[in-house]
Amino acid sequence: MSLKMVVTDLDGTLLTSADTLTPATAAAFTDLAAQNIISVIATGRMYQEAQFAAEHIGATRYFIGMNGAQTVDLHTQRVIYEKTLDEVTVGALVEILDALGLFYQIYSHRAVYARARWVNDMGASGMKAEYIRRFAALIRPFTDAEDLCAVKFFVICKDDDIKAELQRRITALNTVTMVSSYPGYFEILPRGLNKGDALLRLCAHLDISPQSVAAIGDSDNDVEMLMQAGVAIAMGNAYPRIKDIADHIVPRNDEDGVAFALTHIIPKYL
Repeated sequence: MSLKMVVTDLDGTLLTSADTLTPATAAAFTDLAAQNIISVIATGRMYQEAQFAAEHIGATRYFIGMNGAQTVDLHTQRVIYEKTLDEVTVGALVEILDALGLFYQIYSHRAVYARARWVNDMGASGMKAEYIRRFAALIRPFTDAEDLCAVKFFVICKDDDIKAELQRRITALNTVTMVSSYPGYFEILPRGLNKGDALLRLCAHLDISPQSVAAIGDSDNDVEMLMQAGVAIAMGNAYPRIKDIADHIVPRNDEDGVAFALTHIIPKYL
């Protein structure tokens, strides 16, 4: 196998727990680019939230965002794929999340929305401090969610009982899927949408085999991506089921795990 592309998750993988990139990680991606290997970020975030990381590691050609709801050629601004939630589902989700008293954000392809009370007090949302510092200004208040062309919902829920009730109501809708992207963080997406299918679409667009791709991840929303890739790499902080399907396990995200993968594992497949 001749490796042609490395696809990495962002939160809990490429980024440290403080939402930052280390010099060792950036240097490893620079070395990778010198070998003509394509680097791609695949994340639950929209591009505006991931741009700082993409530019830092040179992953500036292709981007898989919002857990596969959008794949973009950044050079041409061509949208390779995108999907939205239907208005009825959006209305039902807003009703459920408001009733449970949870913080949530609604993502469209180009903006992020939240209830006005959260926009005015992001510090109480449970979001990471570094995220708030960087991106709070991007978040807009909304009134009628059905008009937003929503792609996904991002939810923070750290109470197991409320999480179980949320999962029950989500399942009853039968139009969406809920996956964890980080402990206490959840993504609600159109049913059937995942990073693995997005990876396959990008490979088809580039006319390369998924077997020539290495994928790195840590959470439930990375499962399908790791299963589709020729080389599956799990972080040391990954969920047990992620480690179970991985070909390799590297150190934690706070221990330069991605840099280790690029310098010690990827060269074996070049």
